[in-house]
Amino acid sequence: MDNERLGSGNKLLHNVVGGNLGVFEGNGGDLRIGLPLQSLHDGQRWMHEPVRLCVLIEAPRERILSIVRAQTVVQHLVAHGWLQLWRIGEAGEVEPITWPPAAQAQALPDLANHQI
Repeated sequence: MDNERLGSGNKLLHNVVGGNLGVFEGNGGDLRIGLPLQSLHDGQRWMHEPVRLCVLIEAPRERILSIVRAQTVVQHLVAHGWLQLWRIGEAGEVEPITWPPAAQAQALPDLANHQI
């Protein structure tokens, strides 16, 4: 994770802006809205692991792709692996939704009646 770009830097230097809106580092600069370095690192090791979201959607493949096509942010999240989309078909089959769309997606076996 790039704490310099996405985080809020060193919390010892924070000046809170607008209640919960964000912080400035020091007496100016860019508004910082991410986590401070001390929340992610204890001085010796990283304490936070980036998490990816896995979403299962029961809908036609083309409908899902049309929504992803219309949402640039979702396209980037799927393309870079931060958001994993899976489609559940009418027969219970599960297939990945990739971006850009793959010519042929490999479906997984029917999981509808699978016992855990």
